[in-house]
Amino acid sequence: MITTILVPVDGSAHSRRAVLMAAELARGQQATVLLLHVIRDLSLPKEILEMIASGEVTESRQELLEDSAQIILDNAAELLRQTGVEPESMEYVYGPPAATIVKYAQEKGADLIVLGAQGLHPHQYLVGGIARKVIDRSPISCLLVR
Repeated sequence: MITTILVPVDGSAHSRRAVLMAAELARGQQATVLLLHVIRDLSLPKEILEMIASGEVTESRQELLEDSAQIILDNAAELLRQTGVEPESMEYVYGPPAATIVKYAQEKGADLIVLGAQGLHPHQYLVGGIARKVIDRSPISCLLVR
């Protein structure tokens, strides 16, 4: 039986479909849903860095990333709520995405990780790099959503 479902979200179309699939499973299994966004340590685009340097944008890099993460989580939570499922938790954390997702799932006692097949940067492969790494590293069952 599935009691806790982790859904890593990045705002992509695949991620939104994963949220909807998790909602369907949660309703059928009476499971809870945890939403997670992992903030990678990537630099901001040059244009945004220039706006920060000039004072045009006053938020720090960290504030921009955290604000974006919260928006992604809020959007995913609203999508869940539209299906009648209330998220148990919504959290963003920093780290390398795949390893962080697997570790978080283990720490929270997730029975299933439901994730999009690809993220924000789709490519010619059927499965994106992060999804592939999560599947390869996770001792927890994973459901890949296209």
